[in-house]
Amino acid sequence: MNRFSIFYALIFCFFISSCTEQHKDTSTEKFQFATPAEVGMVSDSLVKIEKMVMDFVDAKKYPGAVTLIAKNGKIIYESEVGWSDSLRTEPYRKDHLFRMASMTKPIVSVAAMQLIEQGKLNLDDPVGKYITSFNETEVLTDFNPADSTYTSKPSESTPTIRQLLTHTAGVPYGFMNPSVNGAIYDKNDIPDLSTNLNMDIKDVAYKLGDLPLMHEPGKKWMYGLNTDVLGRVVEVASGEKLDDYIRTNITKPLGIERLDFYFDSSEKKNLTKVYIPMKDGTNMQVDQMGKMYIADYPTDGAKSYLSGGSGMTGTARDYLLFCQAMLNDGELDGAQILKKEIAKSMHEDQLGSVPYPWGPMTFGFGFDVAKNHPSRPKGTYSWGGAFSTIFWIDPTNDLIVIQLRQVLSSPFNNDINSKLEKIVYSALADPK
Repeated sequence: MNRFSIFYALIFCFFISSCTEQHKDTSTEKFQFATPAEVGMVSDSLVKIEKMVMDFVDAKKYPGAVTLIAKNGKIIYESEVGWSDSLRTEPYRKDHLFRMASMTKPIVSVAAMQLIEQGKLNLDDPVGKYITSFNETEVLTDFNPADSTYTSKPSESTPTIRQLLTHTAGVPYGFMNPSVNGAIYDKNDIPDLSTNLNMDIKDVAYKLGDLPLMHEPGKKWMYGLNTDVLGRVVEVASGEKLDDYIRTNITKPLGIERLDFYFDSSEKKNLTKVYIPMKDGTNMQVDQMGKMYIADYPTDGAKSYLSGGSGMTGTARDYLLFCQAMLNDGELDGAQILKKEIAKSMHEDQLGSVPYPWGPMTFGFGFDVAKNHPSRPKGTYSWGGAFSTIFWIDPTNDLIVIQLRQVLSSPFNNDINSKLEKIVYSALADPK
């Protein structure tokens, strides 16, 4: 199975928070809880989430999902629907570890913004200041599909830290255009997702600087490996490995225990299974995802590739703590991970005149931001991941929604996300 096909490629039951957990929960004291009615929401409406997810499970479109909703700083809804494994022996639990994929990006973006706040980085620093191969970048001009050779010309400017944060640096994913930049990446062993191979992001980031950019820096928005490069910049600027930096400066201060790049093998029993979509609309559980990837990379394999764009794994509750800190303008329970003005800038329009191609949104630093969204209020910020994970933060309604699934690039993501949004906002007794 090649790297691209994975991207395009029960009687049911559901279990909610009363299910038996394999991982001892020592974090309850970190959270406040309320009924939906206590925060101005309708309980009967939120119950529809379970039925909605079960409909997708019954249709074999997803194995299930863990959903968490918080309002006014309190958890008001949690559900676990379906099974982690294809044999339907392991029901989803709220302590299950999910591969967050691109939900890693906002966290790494916060790390970079911390260093900017400290004066160790500057938004308009050239990337080449930290990764020397980016000092003389070129832009692709022509590509030969027969042998993956190409021609290029010197870029008008070199990428900056700001452009890495906004995905305008010209370093897209291979799977976004597999016949061109995907083929170039394949030839040079550049992974799109976290890898189990004994690779180092230092070497991959350096190689990316030697390869042609796919557009002039700052001229287009192209989703991609920009945040992986940014993660390496964080390492150079801080003098620490990316995982160590994030633990010390983000997750530990926020009381986050189970959101990290890699886990001890003892956590394998709590790691969800991975599925890929099949042509008939169903999903298949997999252990191997192309030559560079094993599904259990968070607990098995080399554990050496710190992908700033896709590498973190964790629980819904642990990711909630990060989201709550962002909703609180960089603070949670006395821990200030960002100054208020810096935190706010991350979910403000940072693209200016550069078009954003993905719907009625714009892009900040690590988050997309609603402008004329059909469901979410203006200013709601969010992101998701390739394994069908998603979250959004709604400052207008003091609301956080997280739903974790584990199907790689499911064709049904837009459908389930839209249905989830409609249920959540219909449950607001007094929407703003």
